[in-house]
Amino acid sequence: MTPLFLQFSQDLLVPIVAIIAVFGVGGFIVLKIIQLIRDAILSRRAPAQSDTVMRKLQEYEMRHEQLVKRVQNLETIIVDADLGSPGPGGKSGDEGDEGDRRLKNKLR
Repeated sequence: MTPLFLQFSQDLLVPIVAIIAVFGVGGFIVLKIIQLIRDAILSRRAPAQSDTVMRKLQEYEMRHEQLVKRVQNLETIIVDADLGSPGPGGKSGDEGDEGDRRLKNKLR
C-alpha cells in the first residue's frame, strides 16, 4: 500500500494541472483581446499619422529640390571657372591664383 501523502498528491495532480492549463489558456485569450482593442484604437489614430507622413514627404521633396539646385549651381560655377582659365592645369601664370581665389569665394 502507498503512503497517504503520495496518494494525496497523485489525486490532486490532475486538478492542479487542469487549473494551471485553464488559467494559461484564459490568460492567452485575454491578452489577445487586449491586443485587438489596442490595434483598433491605433488604427483610428492612423489618419493623424498619415498627415505627418505626408508632411514629412513634402519636406523631403522640398529639400531634394533645393539640393538639386545647389548641385547645379556648383556645376555651373565649376564649368565657368574651367572655361575661363586656359591650359590643362587651369592656371595661366599669376592669373591662375587669382582665379582660384574667386572660385573659392563663389563656392563659399
